[in-house]
Amino acid sequence: MANQLEFEIKRPFESLPSGISIPFELTQNNLLVSGKAKVDTGSEYCLFQRELAEGLEINVESGVRIPLSTLAGSFHAYAHTVTLNTFGIIFESTVLFLPNHGTTRNILGRKGWLNNLHLALTMDDEMIYLRPADSE
Repeated sequence: MANQLEFEIKRPFESLPSGISIPFELTQNNLLVSGKAKVDTGSEYCLFQRELAEGLEINVESGVRIPLSTLAGSFHAYAHTVTLNTFGIIFESTVLFLPNHGTTRNILGRKGWLNNLHLALTMDDEMIYLRPADSE
């Protein structure tokens, strides 16, 4: 038996050797920063560059310190609440910012992004389908 899924948003994404990348915006303190982030359904958290926090006038170390571990090792980041926008779906989100400068990757993970959405990807035509989790 086939199941029908409906999505409000259908957009192309960049499929690169490093992963699937989509645009995002973060806002706080009436300030906005934007960039591209990797869609990472295996990542527990959304994780962003320190420079983005500074662009929002966020004191990174004033957030809650969260320990993280990957196959490459352990590190920590700091949690802050911001407004997150991807393809016009906007919601308040707790995301993590890295403590050090120079990181080149941003990640959209389960907590703070995916838990607010319904998501589908089609790799053959590189399309992402989204709708807010609270929509009917």
